[in-house]
Amino acid sequence: MNDLGGLVVLDLTRLLPGAVATQQLADWGAEVIKIEEPRAGDYARAMNPAVFAYTNGAKKSVAIDLKPPHGRDLLLRLAATADILIEGNRPGVMERLGLGYDQLHAANPRLIYCSLTGYGQSGPYAQLAGHDINYMALGGVLSLNLPVIPGVQIADLVGGSMQAVTGILLALVARNQTGLGRHVDVSMYAGVTSLLTVPLTVWHSTGREPAPSAEILSGSYACYNLYEARDGRWLAVGALEPKFWAELCCRVGCEDLVARQFEEPQDPIKQCLASIFKTKSATEWFDALRDTDCCVTLVRTVSEVAAELPEPSAAPPALGQHTREILHRFGLSSNEIEEFERQGVIR
Repeated sequence: MNDLGGLVVLDLTRLLPGAVATQQLADWGAEVIKIEEPRAGDYARAMNPAVFAYTNGAKKSVAIDLKPPHGRDLLLRLAATADILIEGNRPGVMERLGLGYDQLHAANPRLIYCSLTGYGQSGPYAQLAGHDINYMALGGVLSLNLPVIPGVQIADLVGGSMQAVTGILLALVARNQTGLGRHVDVSMYAGVTSLLTVPLTVWHSTGREPAPSAEILSGSYACYNLYEARDGRWLAVGALEPKFWAELCCRVGCEDLVARQFEEPQDPIKQCLASIFKTKSATEWFDALRDTDCCVTLVRTVSEVAAELPEPSAAPPALGQHTREILHRFGLSSNEIEEFERQGVIR
């Protein structure tokens, strides 16, 4: 897709949430210029090169030290004609550098400035250090899985990346109407709480703390559960609606369970289905049921899913690979670039 073609994005973030957000913008056609510290660049380059490669394809790397005045001035020149800037520092850092929203808005009123933080710009947690596990913990999501840590970065990607992209796109719509950019403030902690729709409903309607093992969408009922097949692989059953449950029961030969979908206790019903699913391999069951309205699917592995996904469209940039190209484009002379390089401001 090229829906964002012609837009220039300055990406000042490190690690996963900002990288995924700007990768999505790049996939939609935007030109993403990754602003990196000249000596080491994005921490992900060293911490997890494979993840860095997967989330930074098709971006351009410009290495600028933002701490000295010349570095700040260079970024101001880039931001003066850019469309979007996204940064992932703790509150106050960009302001101290002279690169906060107010300063950049004055230089470019059309700029959409997205701040991606752990806990927002203010409040009791604003200055706390943290990562995905911490945002999920304070946001209540981790309590629903204790002591298991989810295998995907929920707060980083759902509370951070997706919220950032949504906010940026909404700001683009508003800019088309007003001609002005705005500050998009994304808190991963706040974003992850949006996933608590069902648990919060339980709390508000009953006054009790949600217990994962007792909720219908958490495996407490036979109609929404996981079952092991004969070959050790697993099947996911999501037959919530009575019509789907009835279809499943009839297809697997336990018609007597149709009227017992929400009967208590559920254990005998689960055990009955478990014994039935043990009679064939998971693939045999999936092939037998996939064309019926039973809501039964294989639990596939990451490698199986990867076989269906496209490879990254381009290799990630080397640190500072596009510094000269971009600075030339934004009006700097060769002499200026060479002097900044000699001073260590750029790479």
